[in-house]
Amino acid sequence: MAYHARNYRHFKDTPTLPKREDMHRLPIPPYGVAKLACEAYMQVYHQVYGLKTTSLRYFNVFGPRQKDSTYSGVIAIWLGNIIRDEDLTIFGDGENSRDFTYIKDVIQANLLVAEQDVAGEIFNIGAGSPITLTNLAKLILKLSH
Repeated sequence: MAYHARNYRHFKDTPTLPKREDMHRLPIPPYGVAKLACEAYMQVYHQVYGLKTTSLRYFNVFGPRQKDSTYSGVIAIWLGNIIRDEDLTIFGDGENSRDFTYIKDVIQANLLVAEQDVAGEIFNIGAGSPITLTNLAKLILKLSH
């Protein structure tokens, strides 16, 4: 069985939540296009050659020991800001929402998929509980004080 795991940034920006596996996909950055191409190759290899493949799409994974670099998610970055006693930065109006998924839930989802006969399938791995960045910042500030 071959697994392909990636982030969720291939859906066209749309307010529709939750994101479903069958929704229209239109990646905006070139990185997203490359990831979508990998997913398509996985499906082709399954259909044409019978290779057992499954694709997993992760939504904003966070958890312990995540570094607060520019490549990290906003939770790790903001926690790093708090540790350094820096302000939290919100770009835009903060009303855009994200679905954050705890790393242990991602691991559990991977184990569940590995135990099932789901060759050729695609799964979105998320918490299903979107939160605006403004509300997330308020929550992080509240819990840190």
